[in-house]
Amino acid sequence: MELQGLRGSNNPKAMLSSLLNKREKLQDELRSVEKQVYELETSYLQETTTFGNVLKGFDGFLSSSKSASK
Repeated sequence: MELQGLRGSNNPKAMLSSLLNKREKLQDELRSVEKQVYELETSYLQETTTFGNVLKGFDGFLSSSKSASK
């Protein structure tokens, strides 16, 4: 790990700078993952509106499959 090399160092500024850079990278990665989750959830809800989904229920799917089998 990066911090192990810095622990032996007596330079708190270098350690702080390293930690702040790592924190910024992790925050950027978290923002990216949150955006991806939001986009996937939105896509799921939009694509499943007709037949049903976890939030709305699957009544539309059941009624459409019964009429298609007749």
